[in-house]
Amino acid sequence: MPSNLNMRSPIVLTVVLTIVVCSALLILPGATATSRYFNDLLIFLDGGYRVVEGQVPNRDFHTALGPLSFYIPGFGYWVTGNLGTAMPVGLVALMIVTAPLMIHVLYTRVRPLIAVPWAVFLLLLMITPMNTGEIVMNISFAMFYNRIGWALIGLLLIMHLRPERPVRNQFALDTLVATALTLMMLYTKATYGVVALGFLCLTLLQPVQRRWAAATLLIVGLSGAIIEVFWGGTRMHIADLMVASNVSGVLPLRDYVVSLMETSGEYIMFGCLAALALWQKGRFTDFLFYGFCACAGYALLIQNFQIRGIITLLAGGVVAAEHLSRQWRPNLHYGVDMITRGAALVVIVLMIPIGVSSTLALGLHVAMVTSGAGISLNTPNGQDIRVVNTLDQGQFKFYANYAESLEKGADLLASLNPPPAKVLVMDFVSPLTSLAGLEPPQGGTAWMHDGRNFDADFHFTPDELLQGVDVIMIPKRPIAGSTTELMEELYGPYIDKHFKAVRHTGLWRVYRRDNVTPAPVADAGEAQESLIGQFY
Repeated sequence: MPSNLNMRSPIVLTVVLTIVVCSALLILPGATATSRYFNDLLIFLDGGYRVVEGQVPNRDFHTALGPLSFYIPGFGYWVTGNLGTAMPVGLVALMIVTAPLMIHVLYTRVRPLIAVPWAVFLLLLMITPMNTGEIVMNISFAMFYNRIGWALIGLLLIMHLRPERPVRNQFALDTLVATALTLMMLYTKATYGVVALGFLCLTLLQPVQRRWAAATLLIVGLSGAIIEVFWGGTRMHIADLMVASNVSGVLPLRDYVVSLMETSGEYIMFGCLAALALWQKGRFTDFLFYGFCACAGYALLIQNFQIRGIITLLAGGVVAAEHLSRQWRPNLHYGVDMITRGAALVVIVLMIPIGVSSTLALGLHVAMVTSGAGISLNTPNGQDIRVVNTLDQGQFKFYANYAESLEKGADLLASLNPPPAKVLVMDFVSPLTSLAGLEPPQGGTAWMHDGRNFDADFHFTPDELLQGVDVIMIPKRPIAGSTTELMEELYGPYIDKHFKAVRHTGLWRVYRRDNVTPAPVADAGEAQESLIGQFY
């Protein structure tokens, strides 16, 4: 940060203090608890394990998400060697990296009355174990990439404001910050990166800010080329995005209408703030900006597995409130004075529901872990992953049964002779590699979800999914039964041709590639049946 930045600024102190407190709450319990989306959480713990084992996303395994979605938990696992602390430590590292970017944007553009609550809001949003817009009891670090994307785009959009307190090297720092935020979004989840690029193109229309926006677009393009030299996964990443888009890119019209109705209150409040700011002193580029916040936010929400909580509207509200606050003068008419003074308070009130929910979810997570609630995953690498019951006994029982199935699967793998390697579970996620501490298979995909990233018409070929696999585990108690059924329908003939049944238990069927000498078959009659026949 430049030397003329006041290190005693409320914004600086707030960011530092929030990070210290949140880091303690995340790391000190030493475990991860989840009451919802257990299988989604396992995607990223397994992906983090893969990258620590030397694999590269989109080069060694397929995923429609960017590589940072796996390197964040991967960093946590690399530091601690513990899957249960991979997400907390990874998110703490992300907060620390984001802190100077946040301080620069808010210190130079937003007055402390608005900037301080917005900084706390974004940091909590980034690390809370709760899907945005859901109830507090649904604690989980799953789908964390959406919360990161919301937080980063919520910070970048503030750069629509012209600097009110410019610092030394303002142009260079604006360019650096915007570049970092855009790249982080592009390589976490592409949709947020596309929105970031759209915002930068919109900023080109502002003569005062055109230089840093143009420089950012240029550097992002060059950075992408350099990253590709080392990553080498861009082509596969685009192909994976296309497959997912073909399967689930277009929703029924009813879903769009329902989503719009459920978020109508957010749009009404945002529209009022934006209209007031435009009425008081608005430019055409401000009008375009508020429209961009509304349209881009809706587009992000509709593909996020999320029903409310459009953060771009709140970011637009912060910009509107700052615009209004900048118009305040001692001799203003009483009514105008009330509007300009009250806009900041309105935005703060609008932050409260999600901000309080995020805080409570983080506190509930700490309470669940420290009290030893629920059950731990009794596998070699899973002891510090806890499944807890916060509200729904039926959901907890379902996840507990799934956890038991994974434990039995890990035990079954440990009993195989010769020892197994490169295992694939034909289910929503294949977590036994990381939970049992095995060598990950080459190729395959981070997860399989019928109707989301594959279906009968658009799916990976048998060679793409199974060529690097030595052992296939088919669960009888899958987390996603329809996914397992479709996988078996699509890949059953390949498995019949290249694999042999070696075990058949009450929870699992195990198949080993033909070129590996199998252990004795538990039930020779059942083991020689075809794969399709055994399943049905």
